[in-house]
Amino acid sequence: METDVPVREVMVRDVVKGDVSLTVQEAVRIMREYDVDSIIVMNNGEPVGIVTEGDILDEVVKKDRKPSEVRLGDIMTSPLFTVSPDDSLSDVARKMAALRIRKMPVLEDGELVGFVSDMDILAINTEMNSILTELLEMNIGREIMRASADTEEISQGICEKCGCFSSDLRMRDGMMLCDSCRDETEEEG
Repeated sequence: METDVPVREVMVRDVVKGDVSLTVQEAVRIMREYDVDSIIVMNNGEPVGIVTEGDILDEVVKKDRKPSEVRLGDIMTSPLFTVSPDDSLSDVARKMAALRIRKMPVLEDGELVGFVSDMDILAINTEMNSILTELLEMNIGREIMRASADTEEISQGICEKCGCFSSDLRMRDGMMLCDSCRDETEEEG
């Protein structure tokens, strides 16, 4: 069974964009307004790069450049590596790791429709791991109940023959049986 999730299921659809001619100062104001840590750089309506907070720190602050004089086009990371909304998250995660990047714009028919980040992928994987943990715990609980029944320890639950609740279930002939049904089984045998 296929359990991989397509990018379209987790991608962020509201992408913050800025033109290549936008100053870093203007870009930071926009990034703060939308509470994001990156901006997709556009040129004539086409995505051409990305600028992250790290780029601003490395290329502007660290080099003591004036944010009002530096353009996004001067510090953007380019070329822009992109993915499709139909790509699987596991393939995208491998691609991100190989390229050592944390965010990838999502293009559909050449148009920017969203982006996916390493945190989006981690969030979905964490959710899947939580679900898998619950399933494992359920199965472990069943195995413990079977193990205790196999060793003739007393268990409580629903008798598999009469359907009544019992605080004294024990395994007989492969079934968890209450005291009355165990007696009937012994009399029949």
